Amino acid sequence: MPARSGTSSSSMHTATSFGSSFIEGSPSRQSPTRKSLHTPRGSIARDPFDSPSRQIAIEFNLRLSISDRDFNERLDQAAAERAKLHEEQLARAAEEHQRVLRGAELEVQRMNLEEAQERLRREEEQQREVERLRREKIQQEAEAQRRALEAKQRDEEVARRAAEHQRQLQETEARLRAQREQEAAAERQRKEKEDADRKAKEVADATEKARLQQAAQAQAQASRPTPTAAPITTPISAPKVTASKVQTATDIDQVHAKYLQLHARMKEFRVAFANQHKQKTSPLKGPVGDTRRNIRLRLGQINTDRKDSVAAIKKLREDSFNVALSTPGPMIDIRPYLISHEIPPLANEAEAQYPAFLLYMWICFEKFVLKQFEKEAASTDGRTIQEIGLIAASLLADQRYMWKGIPLTDVLLAKLHRICPLLFGIRGTMNTAEGRVRLGWLPIDKNAPSEEQYGQRMRGLGAGYAALSLRSFNAKAPAIPMSEYWRAIVSICNTPSEDLWPGHFAILYGLIRDYYKKFLTFYGAQARGVLRRATVDLPARAPPRCKDSAGPVSVLPLGWRKENITMD
Repeated sequence: MPARSGTSSSSMHTATSFGSSFIEGSPSRQSPTRKSLHTPRGSIARDPFDSPSRQIAIEFNLRLSISDRDFNERLDQAAAERAKLHEEQLARAAEEHQRVLRGAELEVQRMNLEEAQERLRREEEQQREVERLRREKIQQEAEAQRRALEAKQRDEEVARRAAEHQRQLQETEARLRAQREQEAAAERQRKEKEDADRKAKEVADATEKARLQQAAQAQAQASRPTPTAAPITTPISAPKVTASKVQTATDIDQVHAKYLQLHARMKEFRVAFANQHKQKTSPLKGPVGDTRRNIRLRLGQINTDRKDSVAAIKKLREDSFNVALSTPGPMIDIRPYLISHEIPPLANEAEAQYPAFLLYMWICFEKFVLKQFEKEAASTDGRTIQEIGLIAASLLADQRYMWKGIPLTDVLLAKLHRICPLLFGIRGTMNTAEGRVRLGWLPIDKNAPSEEQYGQRMRGLGAGYAALSLRSFNAKAPAIPMSEYWRAIVSICNTPSEDLWPGHFAILYGLIRDYYKKFLTFYGAQARGVLRRATVDLPARAPPRCKDSAGPVSVLPLGWRKENITMD
């Protein structure tokens, strides 16, 4: 505890005061006699011989000393209490400091733990990311291996098909040679028979002449010489087409007029049906809009992958044509929409009915298909058009959507007659507005076409027509016969030079560029002759106005030489 400095100083002050007032008094009061009578210094005993005033002073000083002592004791006690309170406060402060220190240490430990956990979490995330990248790399490598394997399989399949095609071509050529030999043998036999008949006739004629010469009145009726038949030049035509099947220009125009009338009926029906079922009260409002949009969407997503095409065919069947076929709705007489097929005998008018919704789907489908042919013509890769043609041909050949086994091909052909009449042998002039419309010079996206747009449309429609017709199915007959491809090329090759226009060569380029191999596979040596007429003879006699459009057709054989296909 601190020194009690206050107490010491007060005591000393009191003693000094008391001594100087009592001991150091006057000399008379310090005589030996009186001095011996005094009590010891500091004693409170009274001297009976002292004066009252002195006793009062002594008592006052004594009380003052006691008061000072009590005061100093109280001061010491208060100082002790303050020191104790100070020590308690210091203890509490130290305790608080220790508590804060412990809290800080715990906070540091918590922060360190959180940092360690965050570090572990980051390490785990990095590990997971590394693992994910490793799995992706493995998956990519597996996918690359799968694609390489598929590419190898495709190459093998292409090689196998090429070998198969070559074998079929050789077999076809062998059959053709055998057929030619048989025909030659038959021709020889026919000539021998004709010679024998002619000789027999000559003998009979000679006998008759000798008999007639005996009568004078019969000399004026001698035998007359038989006129010699003039040679006939026959244009290229499809195999096994007889003279009765060859169409004249008048027949072509008549058929073309029928298809244009059909196109007008289709447009009238489509607009009326759409307007009728746009109404909110129509139960077909939703299905009609959904199926139309689905057709547009699916055809716009077609690419060169055959798997995607198969999936698109399935989706079109499920989401559009099956919906139109199974949804209850109005019926329509289908006979006015059929031209190229004979109508079978019907027991009653009810058998001629066809779902109007399904007919509307066909009309929308052909519009979107032909529009897609036009758009894809801008691409150098014609495989997309081939896939679209596969989809259209497959749906047209589906028995479920036919009427009594008759496909709705005329709906598509009517639109083609309207926008691509050159494909069907229609001739005219581009020097007049009416002539241009007759040859398919029609607005594109509601605007007058340019030469480039017109040529692109013709190329796309030619390629699309080839994709539709130059095709065979294993289990069903194609909706558009393969002979129609032959007819289309031949009709252009047989066009006189004065009637040739750039559109003819644009269509011819689309028909041939990506389909010459199939043509050769199906028709062999005869197809080679047609291709020579189309790519060599026809460009050679093209008028000056067609030189630019005939150029791409004339150079096609140069690329075929790399595949050992020559037009010599």
